[in-house]
Amino acid sequence: MAEAASSAPLSFDNFDKAKRMQGELTKRYFQRLLTAKEQGRKVGYAFVMANPIELFNVFDIVPLYPEITSLNISYRGGAPPLISLSEEMGYSTDACGYVKMGVASVTEGTSTSIGVLPKPDVLLLTFSGCQIYIHWWEQLHYQTGAEVLVVDVPYVRERDGKVPSHDVKYVASQLEESIPQLERVSGKKFREEEFRETMRLSAEAWDLWRKCIEMGKLTPCPMDAYFEAIYYMAPITIARGTQECVDFYRFLLDELNARAEHGVGPTKKEEYRLVYEGVPNYPFFKNFWGLFREHNARGVAATYPKVAGMIDTDSFRINPDRPFESLAEYMIHAYCNWNMPMRTDLIEKYVRDYRADGVVIHSIKSCRSFSMGQGDIREHLAKDLDIPTLLIESDHVDPRYYSEAQTRNRVDAFFETLALRKGGGGN
Repeated sequence: MAEAASSAPLSFDNFDKAKRMQGELTKRYFQRLLTAKEQGRKVGYAFVMANPIELFNVFDIVPLYPEITSLNISYRGGAPPLISLSEEMGYSTDACGYVKMGVASVTEGTSTSIGVLPKPDVLLLTFSGCQIYIHWWEQLHYQTGAEVLVVDVPYVRERDGKVPSHDVKYVASQLEESIPQLERVSGKKFREEEFRETMRLSAEAWDLWRKCIEMGKLTPCPMDAYFEAIYYMAPITIARGTQECVDFYRFLLDELNARAEHGVGPTKKEEYRLVYEGVPNYPFFKNFWGLFREHNARGVAATYPKVAGMIDTDSFRINPDRPFESLAEYMIHAYCNWNMPMRTDLIEKYVRDYRADGVVIHSIKSCRSFSMGQGDIREHLAKDLDIPTLLIESDHVDPRYYSEAQTRNRVDAFFETLALRKGGGGN
């Protein structure tokens, strides 16, 4: 019996431990966050895009990302009461779901499915997104009294992605000028060697993460570069600049290599290879993923995991020897900071380099930074390049804008088209 058990083929569960590891890492992060004030630590609110968490690390400021707390609350089904509270406060149904949940989460007396979120000591505004983000931070300032630290981040304007040196200097100088304010808020002095060390750890984690997501070029792809990557991308934001983050991506890379070696993946087999654009639907995340898993489709590349930074391009690399300039380059290259031609070219490149069968664009009602231009991108891919492209719409946190029946109909019709192009029938 022992020999029979040992010769049995390994299941996917044997190679799916990184998700549990990510879950434990996230729990530790929330525990640190929720107990920060009790421990005498300061809390800084920041955006996922273009955040210089390495500076927070030096000053022992615990970062809180309202986008991340909101998506986690939404994933757990806790979005409706927060959205309702914000709309009772006067926010429009058309306002960004992240903004409404973020404002409601820090309203006095509010408890979320995560817990009671700590009030900020500093609001780090790295503007690299919608105009409403500025008003969001302004509202949080009025609600909490926390001071605002602004770092203006210019858009990438050239189609080839080149960033003028004066733009890098502009952002880097703002980061350096922020040090006295962070020293005052935290009560700690800036330590340049510690800053370089946290930048070194960030560089190591980024390089490992890049190797992970580029495994989508393998056939079959050993992971889903959209739906699974939603789990895997968390540490690069909440734990960047730490050994814990490096260890996670080293473990993940080893696990993905083992998947590739044993020929296992997140679906029974790989029938379709897809590129994804857009933010996922968090309230119905598993059901949404299931619509594609039923067709044995795997995401081989996606834009969303690059929202914090474009780590799978040669546009930048973190260099601890030039920490401020390198951090500035990272901030400038947040995905939503790219111009529309660059984002369109990137999707085309993914289709070509990852040998994809089609593109799925999930356009969400709340996020203008992601959703603007997606209709034009879809027209270009489908009509000019003859790339099968599915555009579906819902929201990332508001469950009122998702209909599984309607979405299923569109997804099933898309796969019928892909099956015909492949010369076969349905599944």
